[in-house]
Amino acid sequence: MDETMLRVANVGSEADLEAVRDALDEIGADYERVDSEPNEDIYPQTAYFQIQSGLTGDADNVIGKLADERGLDAEIL
Repeated sequence: MDETMLRVANVGSEADLEAVRDALDEIGADYERVDSEPNEDIYPQTAYFQIQSGLTGDADNVIGKLADERGLDAEIL
């Protein structure tokens, strides 16, 4: 299975992070959170998720809407 990276910046709280997870669940993504900057316990942060390459279009759409709602900065790397 090919995978790609999703970067979500300006994550301001655990609620924002949970909303990203919920959005990935909504599209049926098998994902793994692989990194956070500066770290998982400090906000705001940038979180990185590894997702299936076949879902990049769906992820871009659903995370894009979420980004607009919550002021996140998201992109597929």
